[in-house]
Order: sequence, then structure tokens, then C-alpha cells
Amino acid sequence: MHRRIERAAKAAHRDPADIQLLPVTKAVDHATTRALYELGERELAENRAQALEDKAAALNDMDVRWHFIGHLQRNKARRVLKRAEVMHSVDSMALTSALARICAEENWQRQIYLQLNLTGEDAKHGMQVAECEEALALAGESDHLQVLGLMGMAPLTPTDQCNADSVFKSMGHLARQFESENASQFAAGHCGLSMGMSSDLESAVSAGSTCLRIGSDLYVESEEGQL
Repeated sequence: MHRRIERAAKAAHRDPADIQLLPVTKAVDHATTRALYELGERELAENRAQALEDKAAALNDMDVRWHFIGHLQRNKARRVLKRAEVMHSVDSMALTSALARICAEENWQRQIYLQLNLTGEDAKHGMQVAECEEALALAGESDHLQVLGLMGMAPLTPTDQCNADSVFKSMGHLARQFESENASQFAAGHCGLSMGMSSDLESAVSAGSTCLRIGSDLYVESEEGQL
């Protein structure tokens, strides 16, 4: 997988070091998750609160930085924030406000991506651009949240007008726009992009992704002792 990312980066005239491979462990057991750690992966992702709690507890001897990438209900936010340091799926103003409040109450420092829905699909969560701008301003007022950038997904049913290439390019354009307006709103001084999975990582890298959420294709390779 690292070689595939390197090839995609080279094709896009980018430095592979600027692109994070984030292994998603939602479909694998504790032993496979541990194997990823032994192969050198120190940042892992889950998409359900219970699965995150179970894996983090069972593998608490490992120095893992957990990410949460699934839809998060506000009544489960405290549970997830206790385990995960990075939230990729902050998909509303209400959730942004809840995360800021909980982190202040617990004195936790957490990093977030603001999730956009640029496909128009009802099955997808995420904000429209105007709400995302408001959430970005709200997060900026918090002493406990740092915004890493934007998160998005390709459409479930691609069309000629709406596909991985077009959505990811739009995400990249918005990231540059937000960054040009106020780069200091973002933790690293630039707007990162959490986008791209096993099936569309080349399109994501070409459009500027800085974090690839990789699941299925990773485990064929990890079984062979490499990533």
C-alpha cells in the first residue's frame, strides 16, 4: 500500500511524506490490529464507538493514537473522545459545539476534521459549505479543539457529473479557499484533507489528500507481512 501511495504521489508531483496512510481496523479482529502495530503503524481508525472502546481496551499496551471516522451521535461523543484523539466526522454545527463543550469539561485536547457532503446524497452525513464555515469559526473559539482540515467521501453512485474526481477536486478547491482566507484557523497553518479510500486513493492524492483512510486492500498486504 505504501508503494501504491508513492506511485500516486509521483504521478501527482507530490511528496509521499505529505500523505498519511491511516489504517482502518473496523473489519478486523484484535490480532490483526496488533499485527498492524507490529508492522509499524501507530495511528489507527475505528468507525463505531463500541468497537473503538473494545479495541482500545484490549490493546491498551500499545502506544496507538486512535482516530474516529464514523458518524458520531452526540450522546456517544464523550465515550469516543475519551479514546480517540482525532475526529474525522464532525458533520454539523451541533456536534462541533458538543465536542468543544465536552473537551472543555474534561480538559481534553482533540483534533478534528470538518465533514462536508458535496455529493448531495441523503445517505451521507456532512455539512454544506456555509455551515462548515460557521463550524470552523466555532472550533476556532475553543481552547480544546484544533482543526486539521476537511473530510469528505466520493459518491456511493457515481455519475458523469458527480464522481470521485469531481468531488475530491471540489474539496481541494475549498481547502485552498479556506486556507487563503485564514490559515491560522488550522492546526498546522494549512487545511488538510481527509479523503480517499482503497478504491479511489489515486483520485484523492491527485486532488491534494493528506490523509487516506484505508481498510480492505490493506489486509491482503498485511497478511503477507508488508504494507
